[in-house]
Amino acid sequence: MNASLLYSLAAVAMIPVGAISAVSAVGESPNRQVLSMVEIVQGLEKEGYGPFAELSRDDGRWEVEARKGNESLELTVDPLTGKVLSQHRDDPEQAPPAESMALSKLLQSVLDHGSYRNFEEVSFERRYWEIEIYKDGQKRELHVDPITAKVIADRIDD
Repeated sequence: MNASLLYSLAAVAMIPVGAISAVSAVGESPNRQVLSMVEIVQGLEKEGYGPFAELSRDDGRWEVEARKGNESLELTVDPLTGKVLSQHRDDPEQAPPAESMALSKLLQSVLDHGSYRNFEEVSFERRYWEIEIYKDGQKRELHVDPITAKVIADRIDD
């Protein structure tokens, strides 16, 4: 057998090993999907977080302002697992009224009653939730009643 054929066979034999090592080194499947904002909020609610004041994406992770017990916190949340990566005390933000709908239910209601998709940011502003979301490929800004989940304003986000 000549040397070039041996080198070619050796190179081909190494491809699967390298591919397996690359996946193992990262620790995640390359096909793994990120959790939706609704799924992130549902998980946090189950862990006792809420009410929420704001959720947004920064550097690929969710930044969340919420309360847990009597403490105002800022969380960094992994978008693949929903795991809280860090949390620290934060200045309290205005919270929705006590009789407000759970945020996960409100967000799901927005999805169920319109052709909205892909939440980008959610924040509570004075009397309503301000939601940045997409509809028909266009970024929209919604104002949503915190008690009824009714969309009270829908405009193009500029």
